[in-house]
Amino acid sequence: MTRLGVCMVLAAMLLAIGAATAQDGSWADRVSLSGYFQTRYVDTDQSNLYDTFDLTRLYVTIKGDVDDHTTGIITFARVGPDVMPLSGGGEGGAVAVADPTHGYNIDLYNCFLDYRVGDSYAVQAGQVPTWFGLEGWEGSSVRLPFERAKIIQAGPGFFFKGAPDRGVWIRRNPQNDEPLVVLGISNGQFRNNDLDDDKNIDVHVKFDRDWGQFGASWLDGTLVTDGNASDRNALGAYVRMFPQPLGFQVEWADGELLGADRDGFYLQGMYACQDARNTVFARYEEYNADVDASNNASYDGYTIGVAHKVYDSGQITVQYTNGDWDLNGAVPGVGAEAQLGGGWSENLLGIQWQYAFR
Repeated sequence: MTRLGVCMVLAAMLLAIGAATAQDGSWADRVSLSGYFQTRYVDTDQSNLYDTFDLTRLYVTIKGDVDDHTTGIITFARVGPDVMPLSGGGEGGAVAVADPTHGYNIDLYNCFLDYRVGDSYAVQAGQVPTWFGLEGWEGSSVRLPFERAKIIQAGPGFFFKGAPDRGVWIRRNPQNDEPLVVLGISNGQFRNNDLDDDKNIDVHVKFDRDWGQFGASWLDGTLVTDGNASDRNALGAYVRMFPQPLGFQVEWADGELLGADRDGFYLQGMYACQDARNTVFARYEEYNADVDASNNASYDGYTIGVAHKVYDSGQITVQYTNGDWDLNGAVPGVGAEAQLGGGWSENLLGIQWQYAFR
């Protein structure tokens, strides 16, 4: 999106909110600005990546309460690194054919309205972030490891082009111990234009408890890449126990993407130190992608790290990741280095500073 386009969208939003609230005080009273960015240094021995400083993520969100029932949300994002992971777009961690000539620019990431029908129901319409699972649903600012699990994003996983999609979602808010239930219909092309008549359907059930969270998600539809449509479907489940001081989270997903059956999971342990400023974490994950008996890929690896809260809006994370890919034949989306035959190792040490504002 061009800078002129960004300015025009922003100006239109502010003028609309101003007109809607002109008779009820200043429009500025109904608009809030928030966001965060992550800057990172990574030392890696992967030949298709670089030891580098990078602005990994930048999100700026404008939220406007037009009236007591309607909220409008626009998010601008810059998501890196500059080496594009996969032809056609992607986010975080180079896992497919890297294109060093293709960088990222500011983009319209989210743009939707949330209309509340009483206390129990709400409708979201526009370009909306996914409700799928745990790591796909949550923003990167609350995740302890640098990147989402491979089955969710970088494998490539079911959201390898990012969380948003264009459609309509109906939400039933929980009453007492009831779950949050979401039903949606969308293009299924992420932030790209729709290239076929098929629509994706997704359903999510989420429980919140004092001790943690658990839930399940399902989606079914198609994805068009390079003019060809293929099935994109997934079933996922998760459980999280908040660290008090020990905690854990586990997430699993299984489905079909880019012509291959894909499944994976991760198990993450967490320990919140008594100083309330440091959280130690360790994660083990597996990922599998099978086209047929002769073309398949698998990954297993572990990550250890510590997240240190510098102040209320700042956090420094140090992380070490070690993993191995194994490849037979060719699998769509799996890294260029692996496609040379046999497999490759993932070995990196990094430090990240995150700053949030609101």
